[in-house]
Amino acid sequence: MPKYIFEISGEHPSIPVSEIMHLLPHGNTGCTFIFGNFLMITVDMNRGEIVGISKRLAFTHYVDEYLFSSEPSKSSLLKTVSEREIPNIEGSFKVECENRSRMKGISQELEREVGAIYAEYAKVNLKNPDTEIRLLLSDDRWFVCKKLVEIDRGEYENRKADRRPFFLPISMHPRLARAMVNLSGIKEGEKLLDPFCGTGGMLIEAGLVGAKILGSDVQRWIAEGCKKNLHHYGLHDFQIEVLDVGDIEVFGKVDAVVTDFPYGKASTTKKEPVESLYNRAFFAISNVLKQRGRLVCAIPSTESIKIGSEYLDLIEVHPFRVHKSLIRYICVFMKC
Repeated sequence: MPKYIFEISGEHPSIPVSEIMHLLPHGNTGCTFIFGNFLMITVDMNRGEIVGISKRLAFTHYVDEYLFSSEPSKSSLLKTVSEREIPNIEGSFKVECENRSRMKGISQELEREVGAIYAEYAKVNLKNPDTEIRLLLSDDRWFVCKKLVEIDRGEYENRKADRRPFFLPISMHPRLARAMVNLSGIKEGEKLLDPFCGTGGMLIEAGLVGAKILGSDVQRWIAEGCKKNLHHYGLHDFQIEVLDVGDIEVFGKVDAVVTDFPYGKASTTKKEPVESLYNRAFFAISNVLKQRGRLVCAIPSTESIKIGSEYLDLIEVHPFRVHKSLIRYICVFMKC
């Protein structure tokens, strides 16, 4: 099976790897290794399929086709490059080095020397190459790869709350919202529900990856604002209702629920105690989820996780520091 390397972000210790793994098809993934911020997977997928998944990712910078690797030293890398079969370089090329190792100050030297070896077989083009050879340096292993995808993370900045027609200051960053959608494993055409949709951040990200989006909010003015935001990003096939979370059965069965539970003074709970609201919400969500469907939610405490575990099976938890004094728990539950 082919091997691919994901150059993941260092923004969080577990979410970058988890969102990748939840998007891979079950049953056809072989060995998985993590070398610092490089995730190497062996998977029965062609390049086109990997590219399709890669374009959804929020916490990854590049996705590469693995060629070969060496011990973590200059001499070993150059020896391996010289002895290995020359990779299929389509047109012109350049060599880029991503150094995540403790050995600093060698990137340009490696780019130049590896480039000189391959320049005997293909034309160098440093500005606009047809092929980019990437040298990935970790403390444990050095890799030679061909770039498949460079992920435009700037798109998420362009979808931040203050750039939407309707926004509230408590909105989640689009990058985290997209990662949560990915953790649900939702596929194109499947139904995803956000029962606390607010300004629509989760639904925007879900709609952009092709999910059928459903949402509700207890306040009409917020639900209407959510609709404006969805239209703003070209999303018109959706269902948004003004509902209490206890009434979400009107949506029927859904494949996934992704939501940011209300908490704190800035959120509206209609003066209902949070524990009561969370019990009702988890109960209602467990009823609308299909078998093996996932709930991915942001909740404020370990006590909230315990409430959710009474209704659904807890798969994983990712503590996420919002700021110095606030930690949110990104949880993945499953209906088994």
